[in-house]
Amino acid sequence: MSSSQAHDQKVLPLTHPIDVATIKPDGLVVNFEATETERAGLAKLFDIPAVVKLNASFKLIRKGSQVKVRGDVSGIVTRLCVLSVEPFDMDFHEAVSVDYDELREGAAAEERNEEGPDPIIDGEIDLGTLAAEFAALSLDPYPKKPGVVFNYQEDDDDKPPSPFAKLAAIKSKS
Repeated sequence: MSSSQAHDQKVLPLTHPIDVATIKPDGLVVNFEATETERAGLAKLFDIPAVVKLNASFKLIRKGSQVKVRGDVSGIVTRLCVLSVEPFDMDFHEAVSVDYDELREGAAAEERNEEGPDPIIDGEIDLGTLAAEFAALSLDPYPKKPGVVFNYQEDDDDKPPSPFAKLAAIKSKS
């Protein structure tokens, strides 16, 4: 890879490449846990306070040029409550079911963009990237700390008088 290609490619904080050629006929089981450095990088990427724990467990089954990846991604993330702005930890668990296929020489870009198997790139599948994607999918966009309730009350003293208050007063006098 040239330095310009390396510069153009985005480096993801969690990588776990698997060479498709190493997948045996009875499949391959892969389990891993993100390191502290990887979790810190994911927290920054996800724009959350912390990824406390991230575990991935996958089974890969190869049939010809296709690979089926089944498993799950789970862990604990620290989030900020949208109501109280307090940090709190929450568990996540995502089932994974993704199919991959080798890119054929001369495959049209349109074919690759259609719904179908994800591409096997340079003979590898990056299970770290896959785990990070599914962890990101599990993040609630509006996390609420358990037990925190939205309780909105307007203060009548701070409330400007209604434009109809004077009309109501006039009507009650007549």
